[in-house]
Amino acid sequence: MPTRRLILASSSPRRRQLMADAGYQFEIFPPHESVECGICSTGGPASLVVELALSKAINVVAQLKELGQLDDQCVIVACDTVAECGGMVLGKPADEAHARDMLERLRGTLHRVYSGISVWRPGATGDAGQPDVQLATSELRMDQISDEQLDEYLASGLWEGKAGAFGYQDRAGWLHLMSGTESNVVGLPMDLLANMLARIDAD
Repeated sequence: MPTRRLILASSSPRRRQLMADAGYQFEIFPPHESVECGICSTGGPASLVVELALSKAINVVAQLKELGQLDDQCVIVACDTVAECGGMVLGKPADEAHARDMLERLRGTLHRVYSGISVWRPGATGDAGQPDVQLATSELRMDQISDEQLDEYLASGLWEGKAGAFGYQDRAGWLHLMSGTESNVVGLPMDLLANMLARIDAD
């Protein structure tokens, strides 16, 4: 396997845990928080997460280059995840009231979670040096939870920093995976990542 220096372009503790649990050796280098500003996709949530994943990767590559830390072994992994229900994109809630609004919209419904993932070895030559950007989709069903259950979940603070204001990994019991992978819902589609890294290693 070619030597690589794997860099996770994210500050998400959930993505970090997924990578660690899968046995990857990696560094963490988050993109600037401003990277998501000004990106407005007309292609819906699927196009949005793909564009954001690529933007995060580009931002981290630029930072590494500026710091003189970008080398031929760097492989950048960037990801963005959103939930979608009834045509509305649900990112991370701004506060508890926003989280309540999201969960009230989601309860009793089928909804989707989209992740765009970018894997990029910018120091490679030719096509191998171009970013590979892919999409993963999962479908979930949320039970018609009561107001009391909703209040309890909000009070726990588990909604913070999560697309759609929920975390499948929280094992609340009222979220059911209908299609796709659990890791995609958590925030990083690990099967897809493994395939993308294998393609880079083969080049």
